[in-house]
Amino acid sequence: MPDIRLRQTEGCDPERVGLWDTVWSTEEGRGDWAMAGADEADNIGGLRATAALETAVVLCLFTDRRCPADHPLAWLADGDRRGWWGDAVDVRADLGEAPLGSLLWLLERAPLDGETAMWAEAFAIEALQPLVDQKAVSKIEAVATARPEEDRLDLVVRLYGRDGSLVYDRKFDNIWAQVGR
Repeated sequence: MPDIRLRQTEGCDPERVGLWDTVWSTEEGRGDWAMAGADEADNIGGLRATAALETAVVLCLFTDRRCPADHPLAWLADGDRRGWWGDAVDVRADLGEAPLGSLLWLLERAPLDGETAMWAEAFAIEALQPLVDQKAVSKIEAVATARPEEDRLDLVVRLYGRDGSLVYDRKFDNIWAQVGR
């Protein structure tokens, strides 16, 4: 019989501060997209877009992409290949669209070693490639570090603008827990 763990402090944490365009509801215990404010006159009725690059990075990295059945790490999916439902509805390759998200979720069950870190880097670069394709950035760097003694995998993402300047530099200290912070 598996151990049962109760999360005794759930809902007792202070309000989370999302770096992307989201708002946190303490009462409901969840985040949601933020609506554009009066300061975004050209976006009335739309979603807030004050941290567009941060939002895009979080969506690209932390949306679960469907794992192909023939992927070398498909065994880590344990029968659940996941995936975002929207990719089954409307991906227009003729418009340059590709499935959203990454396969980083597969690594949650992987051994924490150098090979896993290399997979994390490859998954991050692949997931962020649409930002290059859409000319939002010109270059992606991803560096992952396995820290087995701390039971974690760190990921540093750097994005560069068309002029070569660093436009995004973020360390995800623990990629499976950081998104909820």
